Amino acid sequence: MGSRVCRRGRGPAGHSQRRADSAHGLHQQSSKRQTIGHQALTEARNMKLPPFLLVLLLGVSLFIGSCNSKHDTDKHELEVHAGAKPKPAPVAAPPALGDTLRLLAQQLDTVRRLGCWDEDFARLMSVHHAGAQRLAAVEVASGKDSTLRALAQHVLKGHERDNHVLTLALTRQPPAGQEYRPGNARDPFVRRITAALAPLRQPPPLPGTVDADFATLMQVHHQTGVALAQTELAFGKDAEVRNAARQIVRDEQAEIKQYQRWLKTHAATPIP
Repeated sequence: MGSRVCRRGRGPAGHSQRRADSAHGLHQQSSKRQTIGHQALTEARNMKLPPFLLVLLLGVSLFIGSCNSKHDTDKHELEVHAGAKPKPAPVAAPPALGDTLRLLAQQLDTVRRLGCWDEDFARLMSVHHAGAQRLAAVEVASGKDSTLRALAQHVLKGHERDNHVLTLALTRQPPAGQEYRPGNARDPFVRRITAALAPLRQPPPLPGTVDADFATLMQVHHQTGVALAQTELAFGKDAEVRNAARQIVRDEQAEIKQYQRWLKTHAATPIP
């Protein structure tokens, strides 16, 4: 059997030695602070300064000594632990896109509804757009396909434009009284909204790559967005909000076709 070789800093003996070195260093730093304070006080007395200046000067001297002491302590600790190599930070995996869609469905459930068609559509669509922006951000950061990355950038910019109009709608005074009852499941507006958002609760199986998952989930997202905007067109009265809804229908229907074409083209591509 080979003989064991003890190394400094390994095991209980090494720890004890480091503690002893630290204690000795701290004792020297304390003595250094005391010396600085006494020197400053002696010099001030020789200059015959007023008492309050003596106190102030002593405090400043001790503060400077304390700062120098902290620097010495930090340097000492670095020297003691110089042998310890930091562990590399773990590489974060891209967030699961399927979880992002489920989170969107939960957030839409918590949106406060006032019973006003235009205002409630604007609230719901703002949150719905934010879900698409989260999906697009993952594609931009982790996707590999240039076509889908360009579509994701378009989603980020287009939804920002729509949200500006929707936010302005929410700043206006809503009409007096309720146009519908949010808690009434049989109300036509409530039924249309519920049906429009239902696909978010049961997303389809995902292919398994960031690009293919993004294209699949954006189809679902945009289909629910189109249905939501068509509900506003059927019930809403505000001209600006209705124009925004028409734009959303046109944009998202066109993008759905692009995602469908991409998925059809890449259907035979094996998943690595």
